[in-house]
This record gives sequence, C-alpha cells and structure tokens, in this order.
Amino acid sequence: MTVACLSEVLRRAGDGEMEHFSQDDIQSFELIYNKYYASVYRFFIKRLSSKEVCEDLTSEVFYSCLKNFDNYDPAKASIATWIFVVANNKLKNHYRDKKDLTPLEDTYNALFDNADMDEAMFLTQMKIHLDTALDSATERERSIIRLRYFTELSSEEIATKIGISAGNVRVILTRTIKKLAKYFEDNGIRWE
Repeated sequence: MTVACLSEVLRRAGDGEMEHFSQDDIQSFELIYNKYYASVYRFFIKRLSSKEVCEDLTSEVFYSCLKNFDNYDPAKASIATWIFVVANNKLKNHYRDKKDLTPLEDTYNALFDNADMDEAMFLTQMKIHLDTALDSATERERSIIRLRYFTELSSEEIATKIGISAGNVRVILTRTIKKLAKYFEDNGIRWE
C-alpha cells in the first residue's frame, strides 16, 4: 500500500514539477514518506470512517509536502510537526468541504467497529451522553479532547498543532474533563 501511494504522489507531481528536485531530494522525501505514512494514515482513520477518503487525504498531505519540500525550514519545526500541520489543515478543509460529516461521529464509529453487541449498546448509550456533554464544550476544547484521547498526542504535540502553550493545553484539558465529569455526575451516569 505504501509504495503504491508514493507512486501516486510522485505521479501527481508530474515530470514538470519533479525537475527542480535532485535525486537526493527525492530519496530524502521517500525516507520521510516511508517513516510517516502510517502515522498520517492513522491520524485520518481515527477521525474518518472511509478508508478511501483517508488514503486520499494521506496522499494529498504528502503531495503538498512534496510540492513545498523546498520551503520546509527545520529551524521552525520538526519534519513530523510540519507533516502533521499539513495533515490537520487537510482534515479541516475536508470537514469544511463536507458539511454533512460530523467529526466526532466518525471518531465514535471507529470505536464501535470491534465491539460485541452488549458492549456496542453500552458504548452507544455512553456516546449519546458524551455527545450531549461535549455540546457544551467549545470547538477548541473538543479538538483538544480528540487530539489527546483519540489521537493520543502529548500536551506538547497538541500545543504545537494548535498554536498555544503546553501548559494552556493541560489547563484546557483539566477544565474540560471536569465539565464532562460534572455533567455525568449531575445526570447520574456511571461508566461501569
């Protein structure tokens, strides 16, 4: 799958765009691609239900990175940060372009794929309660919750992605979790 997708990225770039790349640039990009492809794909698959869309978006991320490879400045960010900023922007564009999709809905669907019937019913009930509780959260709070608990990024990684300090990320996480816990407590909802 990875080699085929790299071929697609290089094909999309076309011969005209590839002329300004040296063979070393292409080999460097290929190493980066091979190292980060699976992580970028997982980034999308945890947020979207369509494997085809995830593959397309992953391809678009690496195509954009390839096109802008000369503009990458290691002094500003690590290669991983740069790639995931591009991925996050592609995801935002996808959500903006596809208004019929609910980002949290896709995230929850991924959780339920492997559950047995009783567990699925329990998780569905919890999902309804969590949706309701998250309705009171801001978009930033929901985004931080998704990045921390569904993508399993550290506070520092989240801070880099959204442009705030790691301390601020931790404060927002703590306050949001307290809000969610209060909602569950006030409504007599238990996770057992």
